[in-house]
Amino acid sequence: MVFSKFAPLVALAIASVTGTDAALARVDAGVHRTLRQQGTVNLIVTMKKGTDESLASIQESSFPTRGQKIASLVESLESNSKSSQEQVAALLTQESGTVGSSFSGYESFWISNQIYIKDATFELVEKLAALDSIYELAEEEIYELPPVTQAAASNFSVLANEWGVSKVQAPEVWAKGYNGQNVVVSTIDSGVLSTHTALSGNFRSNYGWYDPERRTTAPYDVSGHGTHTMGTIAGSGGIGVAPAAQWIACKGCRTTGCPQSDLLTCAQFITCPTTTTGASRDCTKAPDLVSNSWGGGQGSTAFASSVNAWRTAGIIPIFANGNAGPACRTANSPGDLSTVIAVGATDVNDALASFSSKGPSVGGLLKPEISGPGVSVRSAWFTGTSAYNSISGTSMATPHVAGVVALLLSYKPTLTYAQVRTALTTTTDKATLKSTGYTCGSTADATFPNNQYGYGRVNALNAFNAV
Repeated sequence: MVFSKFAPLVALAIASVTGTDAALARVDAGVHRTLRQQGTVNLIVTMKKGTDESLASIQESSFPTRGQKIASLVESLESNSKSSQEQVAALLTQESGTVGSSFSGYESFWISNQIYIKDATFELVEKLAALDSIYELAEEEIYELPPVTQAAASNFSVLANEWGVSKVQAPEVWAKGYNGQNVVVSTIDSGVLSTHTALSGNFRSNYGWYDPERRTTAPYDVSGHGTHTMGTIAGSGGIGVAPAAQWIACKGCRTTGCPQSDLLTCAQFITCPTTTTGASRDCTKAPDLVSNSWGGGQGSTAFASSVNAWRTAGIIPIFANGNAGPACRTANSPGDLSTVIAVGATDVNDALASFSSKGPSVGGLLKPEISGPGVSVRSAWFTGTSAYNSISGTSMATPHVAGVVALLLSYKPTLTYAQVRTALTTTTDKATLKSTGYTCGSTADATFPNNQYGYGRVNALNAFNAV
């Protein structure tokens, strides 16, 4: 049985599960459905207090260095979660000492003020629902690595810049002396084959890898998806937009999907990287951006607190908009959050990919913000150190935009999220974009921004010249 690092809190008072004064937590319908079907459920417990106060206190303060700011952020979030989760910790400590425990393990997440409880029984759910410190009990979400279309993998070396790299005019920025140097990029994905010839030279091994599932000491990849996306961001040999950037990664996705608990663990690692065992951490090693080619569902705010923490830490979040097209209103979460840059996919002829999800979001937001090359993109593959594969998806478009952001930060390291977003969205290519035949959210293709392409297709050179 595996339990979290909560100190024993058995002396703390546990709210009565029968008292009429208890403020009942919201219990998502999926919790009871899974309990009926399986007898237990993996829970995400969200506390009422949230994280807003902790984030605001950091945002309103000044710090000598970025590392000190992030360390203070983490300390504040940890203190917040410890105090607001005391009731739950006490209950779980009490329950773990009983015969036939009502759960098999749990973990606290400071980044979102949530707790993951594995294999919770109906009886435990009843007791948790009566605690007045809890806002919601929900079943753990399993996000998807969006399905991609792929060609046969090959072992041929890349001989020239890939079409997407050229299309966004990254080589023109390289010619000015900026190709991602002094920038650290990151992904949460299926892992990365760090020994691949296109990626081995710029892997930052020091505080550079975390695997929530197996706690491995070296990076690996379970599907190829993560190796491919990292290759597009920072790979050498013409496949990467920012080949001089250093990279780190967290394996938030397994072969069958991306469990919310793994993603939250990775969100914490991205905010303040740890050693591969998690035994020590160094917030000065935080990356400058995080590229996320995963998602699912719509209108979910489950990852909003993590994104808010990243933004407070100065980490720029970029997300795939999803592969649920061609219909309107198909943008996926977390890409449909207002606080992230969501990316749609285009082909070599600047036509929107038929699979590229469109906006508006469930809440009426314009989505995506921007589009990038995402059809038949060739990049590194996980089957060998010289393997490459051509695949399609907004998963492939997202790292193109992430690479462009790395180029901008290489040129001007102090750029804020708002400045980067403005640079990206005000300098896009529009004239070459093809009509989709769709009018989503009352905005046709000819009007920009729209819910098909966003503000247009990303252009690194134009954005570079604008900052």
